[in-house]
Amino acid sequence: MSSDRTGLGHTRTLDVFWGDCDAAGVVFYPRYYAWFDASTHAMLTAAGLDHHTLRARFGALGTPLVQASARFLGPVTYGDRLRAECVVTQVGTKSFTVQHRLHLGDSPVVEGEEVRVWAEAVPGDRPAMRAAPIPDAVRAVLEGRG
Repeated sequence: MSSDRTGLGHTRTLDVFWGDCDAAGVVFYPRYYAWFDASTHAMLTAAGLDHHTLRARFGALGTPLVQASARFLGPVTYGDRLRAECVVTQVGTKSFTVQHRLHLGDSPVVEGEEVRVWAEAVPGDRPAMRAAPIPDAVRAVLEGRG
């Protein structure tokens, strides 16, 4: 995982439980995507951008995921403790990219990336949302300036 620039970042610890694993005792791959998502939300919350704030202060519905990928570098099993690092590597007009790296000890075991959009409600009879420009105050936080 490499990035051209570094913005907002966050590190947390993940404990791997039996229920995270498949019959072979290795982490079932969808769990990594759930951990990426939770890490992104933990990072935003730590920066003061929890969903209550996004809605109340900025009128956003949230930051839905529009693309995700992962590269698996080594096995992880129950009882392992991972260090999960994430960092915002790109901020566009309506979207931002978060890169993830999970480590077992000093060894990276999974690298991944998410692309998320800033979402607002679409008026109408059916619930709907659309990508909207990221507010300058949020952009500053995502870029590590705020």
